[in-house]
Amino acid sequence: MGRRIRRTTAFALATIAGSVAAGFYLVRDPSPVGYWRSASARARYLTQYDRAFRECPEPTEVRDVRTEFGIVRVYRFGAPRPGVSPVVLVPGRSSGAPMWAGTLSRLGAQEAYAIDALGDAGKSVQDKPLGGAEDQAAWLHEVLTGLGLTRVHLIGHSFGGWSAANLASRHPERIASLTLWEPVLVFGGLRWQMYIATLPSALPFLPESWRRKGLDSIGGATDGEAIENPIATMIDAGMAGYRAALPTPVQLDDAALERLSMPTFVGLGSQSAVTDTEAAAQAARTLPDATVRVWPGGTHSLPIQYPDELQAMWEALVDSERQLKSSPLPAEGN
Repeated sequence: MGRRIRRTTAFALATIAGSVAAGFYLVRDPSPVGYWRSASARARYLTQYDRAFRECPEPTEVRDVRTEFGIVRVYRFGAPRPGVSPVVLVPGRSSGAPMWAGTLSRLGAQEAYAIDALGDAGKSVQDKPLGGAEDQAAWLHEVLTGLGLTRVHLIGHSFGGWSAANLASRHPERIASLTLWEPVLVFGGLRWQMYIATLPSALPFLPESWRRKGLDSIGGATDGEAIENPIATMIDAGMAGYRAALPTPVQLDDAALERLSMPTFVGLGSQSAVTDTEAAAQAARTLPDATVRVWPGGTHSLPIQYPDELQAMWEALVDSERQLKSSPLPAEGN
């Protein structure tokens, strides 16, 4: 149990660190794009990134995709299969491809792409400011185009869930299915505790223990639990060393939610410290084709707590979508 809690907390660090705090800097930085605070900070992060990446399966291809806003690092896993849409994994804030190690191992030979988000810690390089939600969808859409992916199964967690839903609402024709695990600012606002807990991560001059304590509370860990592992160490290096330049995400409105007409799975934790779970579940169930499940006792770190159940529900969603595509049209007059 102790090991699971430590992993859960580390995953919370990987997916929510900075998801809110980036919009609440007490000392504003005029730089229009994200940057490393020093060469040594970048080197420290990359060392931890490579260490954390060893938890992932071996990628079959590494790509750097040029977009209007910068170059995006993408890893491909598995191999294409005729008639099967690939998976695209969108990371949370202060995170990157290594956070998906558990999910990638469960996908097996399924073709999957894990990305490092533009404007955030990782191996992507931002060279043009992102002005808002439209730009944040644009670079991700350009990545799909650059990879030659027509339709994909899109999965996002935390802020990555917002990014995935934001893209899907603007380009629904590209999304075979949408999976959102504990998404932020998609179906509801944030709890006030989230602002307090994440504020220390926006201020790199504060002690590391302050950042960890606030983020641990969101991940569901109790006082005194160690959270040292490759992902947690990588994320801490990213929070301390990278100054992200991303607009604060805006909650999706009713019109945007109505455009999420593709098969959608929304997984929520009843004990989430991030979102009002009851309100989010109610809003998610208004989608045209949604499966919504709330895990009693689940926290924001849902993918670490229930990885096998989430995988099983994702597979059921994908199978349903494939059967729908392969079903013959009813004869005229029937």
